[in-house]
This record gives sequence, structure tokens and C-alpha cells, in this order.
Amino acid sequence: MERWDAIVVGAGPAGCAAAYDLAGAGRAVVLLDDAEFPRHKACAGGLTRKSLRALRYSVAPVTRETVSAIVVEKKRGETATLASRSAVCAMTVREELDDFCLRRTMEAGAQFERIGPIIGIDADGNGVTVATAGREYHGRFLVGADGVHSRVRQLLCRDSPSWLRRGFALEAEVRTGGTGEDDLVFDLAGARQGYGWIFPKGDHVNVGLYSESAEERLDRPRLQAYIRERYGDVSVGRITGQYLGFGAENAPRAEGRAFLVGDAGGFSDPLTGEGIYGATASGQAAAAAIDGELNGGAAAHRRFALETAQLREDLRLSARGARWFYGNLDVGYRALTAPVFRGAVINAYASGTKIAGLANAIRRFAGLFAAGGKARVNL
Repeated sequence: MERWDAIVVGAGPAGCAAAYDLAGAGRAVVLLDDAEFPRHKACAGGLTRKSLRALRYSVAPVTRETVSAIVVEKKRGETATLASRSAVCAMTVREELDDFCLRRTMEAGAQFERIGPIIGIDADGNGVTVATAGREYHGRFLVGADGVHSRVRQLLCRDSPSWLRRGFALEAEVRTGGTGEDDLVFDLAGARQGYGWIFPKGDHVNVGLYSESAEERLDRPRLQAYIRERYGDVSVGRITGQYLGFGAENAPRAEGRAFLVGDAGGFSDPLTGEGIYGATASGQAAAAAIDGELNGGAAAHRRFALETAQLREDLRLSARGARWFYGNLDVGYRALTAPVFRGAVINAYASGTKIAGLANAIRRFAGLFAAGGKARVNL
């Protein structure tokens, strides 16, 4: 009976991040997915500076464009540009990015297998068995990286966990006829508790709507109307939707030999909707925890808690920020785009720096602005 050091379910950014590090450490790791790659995935495909730093390899071969500024809109005609001296975001197409990352992970030594539905998981103190219709996989550890509707989480938790929240995004590729759309745009009027987005990809733009609220109805007619409003009668590619998983900051500490990462573990950011950084960081944390225990170190579940502590705290601050910002959009927009904050805001978005200090400073500024006072800010 073949026994793997780790079984990783899901070959997206979280699963590949975990499998890549484990394979690089010389561990026997199998990466399972029910999709054939390349496969389409609804995602804006922007990789911030912190995501690019977290990855173990360059994604230049699949980067369509890089941008160094963000245009923030509250309504048409009311905009602000937040600029940086260096690149803020690398633009990719998720179909290309995921296939590239999977191939790099396989080159590192991970074995990829396409599977049918998972019908059972048996975990105890000695290991984990994942059963599909055609085969059983036996391993010392399990990483569930299979998305917001995670089958691994369903089988391990049985009941839907109270800490997990879901957002939703809907997107399309738009051919603008060579209009030269080069701006990365966040349109705060696009959706309640969220935004519309425009991400340039060279030969097309990716246009979408995102909301962290389960009450906001986003559907094909609404996205089509949004695209027509901005571009008129243009060619619109496939419209697809994707749920996002939030709530990692409130999830109980992992126990035993199984770990949930990426959207399966609620590691997406509710304020920005960004998922790739949380997926990568949490996948790498699971790999470090597993490799550490296999090397005779602390129990993997304790190491995983330590490795993800800062990430969870950042998500906690982001969840608070989302509630405040989207609940006070007028004053929040004024504060967000105030000249005193623009550099700090774009750095926080791109690099994840000074998040707590920036959030508190913006709240203080917004409160004084609303009261007609003047703000003194120390970042």
C-alpha cells in the first residue's frame, strides 16, 4: 500500500503552494483535483506585490501586464488615482496562471492525479485515507485546498461551520476594440458591500462585480448591463461566477492531521476580495507545519496555528475594515483618497504593510472629517 507524506486536494494556488513546498523538501506528495488543466476559473487574476513575493517562482511567463496605479471610483465622474513608483499588481489570466503553477509544482516533484468525486475521508492519529470511487489514497497528512465548497471540509466537519462566510464575484472578458484601456479600476458604486472592477489584460479587459454580502444579487443580466453602461455594444466573453470563502480569523484551531487552506479555510480578504495571497500563504503554512513534524518538530496543528496567526489577524482587521468602509462609503471614500493617505493606501493594498496603523488612521481621519475638523495623522 502506497503511503504519501501528504495528500493535497485541490490544485489551485493554495494546493500548489502546499504541494510545491512539500515536494521541494523531499516529501512524497500527491496532488488531487477533479478538473483537467488548463481549466477556466472565475477570477480577476491580479497578483499584488505581496502575492508575487510569496510565490516561490516568477510568474513572468504568464503575466499579461503590470500596473502601477489604481483608479478608485465612487460614481462616474468622481474618481481618484492612487499611484506607486513600482508595480502594484501583475495581471494574469487564471486559466493560464493555474496551469503554470501546477506544472511548476509537478516539476518540483509532486505527483498530480485527476480524480472523481471524493466519497469518504477517514482520519485518525496515525494518518488519513481519502476514498474516491476508483481508489483510496493513504497519507500521513491531508491538506484541503478544494475551494469554498470544499468536499474535504464537508466530510471532516459534517455540519457547515458557523465561522465560514461566503462572498460572490461575477466576471466576463470584454474585447474593447483597441480602446487602450490600461487602468486598474475599482468602482465602489458597482455593488453594495463590494465593487465593480476592470483589470487590463493586454488584448482584453476583465470586468466583474464583487460583493461580500450574501444579500447582494449579482447575476448575468446585471453584469451585462454594467458592461454596456461602461463600454456600449462590445463583445462579451463567457460570464462566470465564483464564491469566495471568508472567516479564517474566527475558525477554531486545527486539530489532528488535516488542514484547510485557501477558500476552503476562509482565507480570502473580505475588504478587497483578494484570494490568491491568502491561498498561497496558508498553503505554505500547512506545508511548513507538516514538514516540521515529519522532521521531529512540534505537532503540525500547533505549527500551523503559529504560521497562520499573523494572516488571521490581518483578515480580522480587514473584516472590521470592510464593515466600516462599506457601511460609511461617502466618508470612507473621502478618507481613502485623501492625499495624505494615497501612498499608504496603495502600499497597504499591494504589499500588506502597516495595515493596522493605516486602518486606525483612516478611521480617525474619517471621524474628524465628518465632524468638520482637521486630522493629524501618524503612519
